[in-house]
Amino acid sequence: MAFAAFASGMAEAALLVLLAHIALTIGSPEAAGLSGGVGPFGQLNLPIRASFGVALALVTTRAVFSLWSASIASGLTARLTADCRAGAFADFTAASWAAQSQRGEAELTDLFQRHVSRATTSIAPLSQGFGAACTLLALVTAAFVLDPVSAALLVAAGAVLFAAMRPFGALAKRLARRQVEAGREYASLCLEAVATSLEMRSFGVGSQVSDRLAESTDREVSPQRMAMFLKQVVTTTYQTATVLLLLGGLFAVYALIDRPLATLGAIVVILVRSLNQATAVQAAYHSLSENAPFIVNLDRERAALRESAPERGSAQVHEPGPFRFHHVSYSYGGTSTALTDVSFEVEPGEAIGIIGPSGSGKSTLIQLLLRLRWPDTGSYLIGETDTADIDDESWYSRIAFVPQESRLISATVADNIAFYRPTVTTHDIQSAAKRAYIHDEIMGLPHGYDTVLDQRGGGLSGGQRQRICIARAMVRRPSLLVLDEPTSALDLRSEALVHETFTELKGEVTLFAIAHRLSTLNSCDRIMVMGDGRLQAFGTRAELQASSPFYRQALKLSRIRIDVDG
Repeated sequence: MAFAAFASGMAEAALLVLLAHIALTIGSPEAAGLSGGVGPFGQLNLPIRASFGVALALVTTRAVFSLWSASIASGLTARLTADCRAGAFADFTAASWAAQSQRGEAELTDLFQRHVSRATTSIAPLSQGFGAACTLLALVTAAFVLDPVSAALLVAAGAVLFAAMRPFGALAKRLARRQVEAGREYASLCLEAVATSLEMRSFGVGSQVSDRLAESTDREVSPQRMAMFLKQVVTTTYQTATVLLLLGGLFAVYALIDRPLATLGAIVVILVRSLNQATAVQAAYHSLSENAPFIVNLDRERAALRESAPERGSAQVHEPGPFRFHHVSYSYGGTSTALTDVSFEVEPGEAIGIIGPSGSGKSTLIQLLLRLRWPDTGSYLIGETDTADIDDESWYSRIAFVPQESRLISATVADNIAFYRPTVTTHDIQSAAKRAYIHDEIMGLPHGYDTVLDQRGGGLSGGQRQRICIARAMVRRPSLLVLDEPTSALDLRSEALVHETFTELKGEVTLFAIAHRLSTLNSCDRIMVMGDGRLQAFGTRAELQASSPFYRQALKLSRIRIDVDG
């Protein structure tokens, strides 16, 4: 692109000099003898017809190189835009769960949308400014060939002007940093408002939430408005000052330096044309100054995500043996201890319930079971293989997870069950739906499995959404199934259907389920009792009733609830 832009600029500079030469030749009394002229064209003594022919050739050459440069720039812009968007999300998906979970939804949304958008919109002015700089260099080079002294005076003055405009760039960066923070705050408030829309409607506080969002918008729009005005100020000031410098330089040459008028006229034509290129360079610099905080922040976040990516193993899991935790401990950030010296062994096909008070380490335990986090000390084994050594594809083909909050994607019911796994067949989807006791209800939808849902479920009940998520987990018949409060938001009928699914899975899938409702644990072979990050008890319901105060208390409270409900 540099070569194409420079070649185009040289062709343009030569064309401008030739046009000045032709005009001087036509208007001179000595035109027929071609005595005199401008620059090298005056020395060549080209006939007037040949001069026109050379001019047409230069016009064509300039057009070819300009189009070539534009083609390169547009291709570069498109490629970098695609790479930036795809690369940012690829860095996120390859990052560790610890790094992913540290970033809130609003922060990630802002990063993938606004930051990526501001970074990619910088590519066009950057390539345009780069091309303009190369063209400007060619024009200035031509001016120096014609008259080094006159050109040097004017270029030096232009350089001083460009340096004088630098504080405006620094101010643009400060305004952009304010936009970064204000935009992130607005994104967070928007997600918060959407998540609490039911409560907002129920309490009639929609206007108050709107006012809060409006205030946040003002904090973002204010620096944006100042930045837009500053950009126009910079452009206008630069153009005005450049013209004044050009006039001042010409007057200085006229008053103090004896130069041929024809040559000086050609230099003026070239430098006036250079004014447009210099303005384009200044505009590109200002645009980059505005977008620099977004680009820097995006680059820093992407680098942090890449650095967090866990090492990949190579071992394959075929028929998983017992699941073993051996003296496993884990802490968040090296300070907040979540698990301490946890050891247990679970045979394939066992159904394990996990109970305990809030903050007891249950969620951290299942994150370690899923390999979302890695033990600080101790080991997590399947059979005799450390899970850290297992190949990712082999691992993901064997495990499944059902979260407490059932999240759907904007797609058909079938796509929600398949969940981006292209090898899943229609038979797999319907078979999983039947095992989750949701097939008949799906068939009752307007278009069956082709019914399009939105992220909120498209009119499905909470129990239906949860059972679709269970079907999603079961579609590839995993060896390990982990569930986080699978029945916490279900009605009695949906809960009963989920229990039917669990009963059918016993002996076929190794199952871990966090539960607060003890009814969820009826299908479990053994139950873990977590407390203060430790495994306080692990056994059958009868064993826990004899040995675990927490289990006895939970059992007593569950019976009280049954009596009250009755």
